[in-house]
Amino acid sequence: MQAIICDLDNTLYDENIFVESVCYAFCTRYGLDSSLVAPILADDFRLSSKDIFGDWLKSFDFYTKSRQEELFNLYQSHPAKLHLYEDAHAFLAYAKERGLKIGILTNGSLQAQAHKVKLLGLDKSAHIAIEYARAEGAAYEKPHINAYKRILQKLGVESSACAFIGDNPRTDILGANNAGLYSIWLKRGYARLMPCDFAHVEIEHFAQAQAFIESRF
Repeated sequence: MQAIICDLDNTLYDENIFVESVCYAFCTRYGLDSSLVAPILADDFRLSSKDIFGDWLKSFDFYTKSRQEELFNLYQSHPAKLHLYEDAHAFLAYAKERGLKIGILTNGSLQAQAHKVKLLGLDKSAHIAIEYARAEGAAYEKPHINAYKRILQKLGVESSACAFIGDNPRTDILGANNAGLYSIWLKRGYARLMPCDFAHVEIEHFAQAQAFIESRF
């Protein structure tokens, strides 16, 4: 194995911390009760919603198109305090020490994802290649094979020499399999509740990924 590629949201850090901070800021701006934030953080809500901010605003009858746009703009710029999961931080350090190339491949708005990368301090890590899957348009985000081809090209490795670690079976794991990478499903966040019987390996902690790499490679 020559490289490890990771998803970002709910893989390397807890996205709920960011969403919660954004929604609290929005509630403060409008004088809304902060208890309104809780539903958007629930697993069931995230699993069922295809438009989390629009659906959240509708849940307490506060939706307008302009407010949704305002909330999303806040999501792309809010100065929340973010940090990597402890096990993710340790794993990235391990991968670097072991001489593995490291990449991050993330879906979502380019501005929002770049903002989160900066908040996490990952933009200062010269040894980590970052690829924004939406760079070629939303249609080419994970699980589209083009997104994986671009990050593999940045890393200069073949898919057969690379593993992908992600939390979402529908995007991360399916796409990794289709692109010929070794797929490792990290079962955390709301996506842990999704059905998945096609990952090469299932883990619940990055230490398990490290142990797997040591035992197999």
